[in-house]
Amino acid sequence: MRIGVPREIKNHEHRVAMMPTGVGLLVGDGHTLTVQAGAGEDSGFSDRDYEQAGACIASSAKACWDCDLVVKVKEPLPEEYTFLRPNLILFTFLHLAAAPELARILMDKHVCALAYETVQLDDGSLPVLAAMSQVAGRMAAQLAVRFLQKENGTRFAGKGRLAGGVSGVDPAQAMVLGAGNVGQNAALALAGLGANVVMLEAVQSRVDALQASLGGHISVIHFSAENLHRFLPDCDILIGAALVPGKHAPGLLRRVDLRLMQAGGVFVDVSIDQGGISETSHPTTYDDPVYVEEGIIHCCLPNLPGAVPLTSTTALTHASFPYIRLIANHGVDAAVRLNPTLSHGVNIRDGNVVHQGVAESLSTQGA
Repeated sequence: MRIGVPREIKNHEHRVAMMPTGVGLLVGDGHTLTVQAGAGEDSGFSDRDYEQAGACIASSAKACWDCDLVVKVKEPLPEEYTFLRPNLILFTFLHLAAAPELARILMDKHVCALAYETVQLDDGSLPVLAAMSQVAGRMAAQLAVRFLQKENGTRFAGKGRLAGGVSGVDPAQAMVLGAGNVGQNAALALAGLGANVVMLEAVQSRVDALQASLGGHISVIHFSAENLHRFLPDCDILIGAALVPGKHAPGLLRRVDLRLMQAGGVFVDVSIDQGGISETSHPTTYDDPVYVEEGIIHCCLPNLPGAVPLTSTTALTHASFPYIRLIANHGVDAAVRLNPTLSHGVNIRDGNVVHQGVAESLSTQGA
């Protein structure tokens, strides 16, 4: 199979979809690998590294897209739509519930589109997404603490509170909505800095399990409007971390809810790649990462892990490579039969949306 690895073009996206070690394994399996020049540079991998692993280095993105299987990190952007074509197998993060236009184009072009974020085990866990969720949760905490500081400019000045406080001064109060991988990692990072953290989670079994395993500065309670409103007035840092696989993120926050927070508080919506949990949320970029609504600093970066590629590329490719190799060696149909986990990853096939959660979310948007 001919496999292409184009360079990512999303704003400040520094990850790459495959490391040289993966290239070497696929070349050993008999496949042809084409990697775009500079694709791995920000993740610490030179073109020479890929050449030594057996890849062909292409100066243009087109050469990488003119392959049987294209593996990426982030969804195709409009500049890349021209490369989409029938029978192309595309494996990347797609988040189609929040991208109806892209979904329509993938259907119109009859692309076989697989999404990392919906590859799902029998127990409901998401093995590829989990790797990035850990990074995103910790990045969310880092950014929240940064934007809570006062020196981010007059327009985006936070409260000026230190996360952990000091002797005689209370620490910051943080609330995390959702107790999955993102939420737990954000909570642990914030608690590690000394903040008091409350996690709100809708699944009672998860609440019970986390109450038994987490302690110190973290408390876990059941999500309800009453509990949300009880904690918002004292909340300095709010993290959105709710997820329903394949579907649009649940709408947990209204504009009126944010008015309960004090001005200068920070809201990091990690769920923005699935549409966001608040009616005030819209995607931002690393060039312009924050905006203010209702006095609250919003940070809604859809590619949080892209800022730490030395960590996130390794974590992502370790999780995704076994599935990539399975597809390369056997094709999509046989790969799905050999490993049903991968069947959930297939979002679009033969011009149709075949993932139930994605289909339900797109239908509500008229897509």
